[in-house]
Amino acid sequence: MAKKIYPITKFRFLAIVVSVLLLLVGLVSYIAFGGFNLGIDFQSGFSQRVQIAPAAVSIVYGGADTVTLNVTDGTVTLVSRDSSGSRYQEFSPVDYPTVGALAAAISSSVPGVVATAVDAGLATSGLITGFGLPASLSETPFVLNSSNPETASYITIDEMREALGDSAQVQVVGDNYRQVFQIRLANDDNLAEDAISASVGKALGNSFGSDSIVVLQSDFVGPKYSSTLVSGSILIVIVSITLILLYIWFRFKLAYALAAIITLVHDTFVLIGFIVLLKLEVSSTTIAALLTIIGYSLNNVIVIFDRIRENKPLLKDLSMMQLIDTSVSQSLSRTLFSSLTTIFAILPLAILASGAIQLFAIEMVFGILVGAYSCNFLAPSLLLWITKKKEDHGNHTPEQQIAEVPVAEVTHDAVETEIPTSERKLKGKRQQKK
Repeated sequence: MAKKIYPITKFRFLAIVVSVLLLLVGLVSYIAFGGFNLGIDFQSGFSQRVQIAPAAVSIVYGGADTVTLNVTDGTVTLVSRDSSGSRYQEFSPVDYPTVGALAAAISSSVPGVVATAVDAGLATSGLITGFGLPASLSETPFVLNSSNPETASYITIDEMREALGDSAQVQVVGDNYRQVFQIRLANDDNLAEDAISASVGKALGNSFGSDSIVVLQSDFVGPKYSSTLVSGSILIVIVSITLILLYIWFRFKLAYALAAIITLVHDTFVLIGFIVLLKLEVSSTTIAALLTIIGYSLNNVIVIFDRIRENKPLLKDLSMMQLIDTSVSQSLSRTLFSSLTTIFAILPLAILASGAIQLFAIEMVFGILVGAYSCNFLAPSLLLWITKKKEDHGNHTPEQQIAEVPVAEVTHDAVETEIPTSERKLKGKRQQKK
């Protein structure tokens, strides 16, 4: 069957120029933005997700028994324990739709427990939970909070930054009116986690009220762990690329291995430049994306190089340039369709997801696009250049002794030609059928 051969190598100089420009954009972005936007994984620091939410109900207990409180999906559960056993009581939003009704039910159901509604009109379904649950009730008031119901009135990110100071990085999580914020602080003074958490809580309490702060998540990374993680991540990438070099060298030839490794290093640094340019957070998820892209690009490069190797004994009358064009054209639809289908599967996560999953998806989409370009244009161009250099120095191998036509006679326009297929040995039933 006749297939169209695309003059891939004709654009080899353009591919080099495009790759150099992409790398320069990443380098300029790194210098202009002052380095990476390191996440909590790679720098000693403190990360906390908080929600500013009005107090809904205050609960105290003055009895001798043990009473614990928990909230699950808006349902409040009280567990009373004494010498005779435990007693469970649940108060669901269906039965008690308002905070006023909930407070009255709790106070009348458990002896010694007094619940006071701060805002009786708030919906019970809006109760939120954070650290400190299940909570043991005592004479010290325990406050349950409710998410902000006003969609047009809420605390802005600028107000949060003003409360925490310039040293804190603040991001809004979800809808603005929900008032959920991600706070990050560098730990340059090597303080303990409790000290940083208390400082953040005091600053937010002074600005918005101590009863309105709900801690949803808290992470802390010490300086020793962060430095170990950075060095370990760099080592993982270097070891991966080295093992790939040895594998391709063993499977093919050194020229193929060098072209493949340069392509993979190119893809890695272009993706890093993209991350720096968009100021994406660099975390352990970024390392996972880098390693995934290296494996994905390597697979496509090996498919093309394997086709070149298979075609060498079949297309002996073609020059190396024509051989590469023919082999890449044979594999082009396969590499492009596999890349597009993967992008279509990941794209919804890049658009609709949030957090680490969204970052991973965004990096994967860009990495796959770069990998599709590099394996079809950059890697073949590098292979041609390295092979020509070896031939110029007289380092011919039995596989490289191909009758070449003069370069001036090679036509670089897309042409229709018959591409021979490999004769493969048939076994078993297929051989009998033939």
